[in-house]
Amino acid sequence: MAEEFKKKKDEIYKLVLEFEMKMKNDIDIYYDSESYEKITKWYIDNHKFKFGLKAVNFALSQHQFSSDLLIQKANILIALQKFSDALFSLERAHSLNPTDENIFILMGQVKIILAEYKGAISLLNDALQYSENKDEINYQIGLAYQSQKKFKEASVYFKNAIEININHENALYDLAYCQEINGELENSVHYYKKFIDEDPYSEYAWFNLGNIFLKLKSYKRAAEAFEFAIAIDDEYSSAYSNLAESYIHLKDYQLSKKYFYKSLELDGPSPEIYSSIGRAYYYLDDFTTSIKYLQKSIKIDQFFKESYYWLGKSLVSIDKWFEAILYFKKAFKLDIENINYIKSLAFAEFKVGNMVSSVELYQKALDLDPANFNISLDFSLMYYESGDVEKAISIIEDSIDEVPHESLLYYRLVIYLMDAGKYKESINVLESALSLNFDNHEVLFDFVPNFESQSALIRVINQYRKNNLK
Repeated sequence: MAEEFKKKKDEIYKLVLEFEMKMKNDIDIYYDSESYEKITKWYIDNHKFKFGLKAVNFALSQHQFSSDLLIQKANILIALQKFSDALFSLERAHSLNPTDENIFILMGQVKIILAEYKGAISLLNDALQYSENKDEINYQIGLAYQSQKKFKEASVYFKNAIEININHENALYDLAYCQEINGELENSVHYYKKFIDEDPYSEYAWFNLGNIFLKLKSYKRAAEAFEFAIAIDDEYSSAYSNLAESYIHLKDYQLSKKYFYKSLELDGPSPEIYSSIGRAYYYLDDFTTSIKYLQKSIKIDQFFKESYYWLGKSLVSIDKWFEAILYFKKAFKLDIENINYIKSLAFAEFKVGNMVSSVELYQKALDLDPANFNISLDFSLMYYESGDVEKAISIIEDSIDEVPHESLLYYRLVIYLMDAGKYKESINVLESALSLNFDNHEVLFDFVPNFESQSALIRVINQYRKNNLK
């Protein structure tokens, strides 16, 4: 079988070489349309789109009524991002073969790219009467609505696609995405379980149920769902990768590493899998191996920002702050609005004494996400450790205005006020913090080593417990 395939492949390559030789030497050429299709397909498969376009145009000069050649031309034009020209070619193909569902689907996809959503939906609805693959047509209509951010309408068509074909992997995935946007993830659990009851051997349904549990932060149930998917298909690479992610959250880093390696074994090297393995080693405190895999990731894709970020974190863990800054900067340049990148770079700059850069970065992070109280906690701590307690107080008070119900902000303010000698004010703030979240009071003792101060705090906490908690 393999020998026969190789023989066919060699014959097509020989045909391509013959075609190129005749074109180069201006020799008269004529092939039947099927031979031209093989030549053009070879160019498409080898990503030689400009040569392919030249070949298919020549073929159409001899076989102008071949809808298959027109479809090939459209595919090449799509690859070259000439979408209007691709649509024109598809419209010609459609006029020659008005019931070909592949033409309908391609035309719908191009119209979506061109933001001609109404036209795409109308065309794809027409295709439903001809198509034998109604699941795919419904899925494409769903994509047209999703592209317009009409997620509820999109969900209807994704559900239609799944009801026709429960193993439509893309429809299952995009339905979960739409339900997340619509705030319906909890409800979607029941929906996927219904499909699993109908077909318990659908690895795609189990996989997407796992993804929903991941998004709901129900990591144990996510792991169970991915394990079912793998039991059905033990070569389901994405399920191994997502199972590994679940174990990262469950803090079982050895298992996480094991399943990332299994994904690597099935799919081969990629920036994503090397980065994930590097992350697993980071959590295992094996920073040397973590750095090795993260560098492998970047070697494949120098724009893979997450690997730069985790490289920075690994270097921070071994106190290589200046090197860490280089990698945090690379991650930041690739995504200037990523809060984690900005915070990590800001803190690293602070640790090496670059206060001006650090302040600018923390301020940028707050401008991007003023309700992110963790930024304020970190930003204020920088001033507190530098001895500017009043500025630290000001940052926390501003953050309380943005997020008035976050107890950690009040507890941090208690610390800063006590350090500034404002004991009465700190006790009032402590009472507010205790009323918001009593259990969080333990964070105070990370900051207050002085026993006398602790005793004062303990008295207030015990009095609050006695008066308000039973």
